[in-house]
Amino acid sequence: MNTKKRFSFRKAIKYISVSLVSLVVLWIAFHQIMVFFEKNKYQATGQLVEVDGNNMHVHVEGEGPKTILLLTGLGTSAPVLDFEPLMSELSKNNRVVVVEPFGYGWSEKTDKDRTVENVVEEVRVALQEAEIEGPYILMPHSIGGIYSMYYANTYPEEVESIVGIDPTLPAAVDYFNVPVPTMPGFLRAVGPSGIARIVIAGNEEVFYHCQQKGHTPRKILS
Repeated sequence: MNTKKRFSFRKAIKYISVSLVSLVVLWIAFHQIMVFFEKNKYQATGQLVEVDGNNMHVHVEGEGPKTILLLTGLGTSAPVLDFEPLMSELSKNNRVVVVEPFGYGWSEKTDKDRTVENVVEEVRVALQEAEIEGPYILMPHSIGGIYSMYYANTYPEEVESIVGIDPTLPAAVDYFNVPVPTMPGFLRAVGPSGIARIVIAGNEEVFYHCQQKGHTPRKILS
């Protein structure tokens, strides 16, 4: 009797495990199919320029004597959409530019290391390819502060000024006596797995509210 129960329990666990794995595989396949169709449905809002053999997205709004370059924070899915409310206001009297780094928004991915030097050089090449001349008013958010400091120190003739939006500065690590933050390796699987799609589907009202108010979900929920 005990043997039969043990066998039935193991059989049930096996079926449940196989079912869960099958569901995960089917979901990932569904997500990848949706990504393929969504890429064609939602076209880039700006222009795609070639940088190191890959396409980088450059979005421009407005005209004026000043050129404001908005630099995104770490992990912002689509900088152009995240900055949209701010761009709408600033572009009334200025030319406002958002260059989405590789891996962000409509820009493609790259195998190059995500060092400060590489990111800044890629942004500069994208601006040149898009024929957007400086000097620029750098307006960085979060980790964009690190990029803006490097940009200004390396190419001072291209930077008119820096206006921070809660930026991170190089001395922050020493000031707060904390280790340099790094992105956990498991986050590489978040995009392909479709986890973000599930999160959004379960919090549509929150994300809709964020979009209307120009906030990220993190700001609304915190």
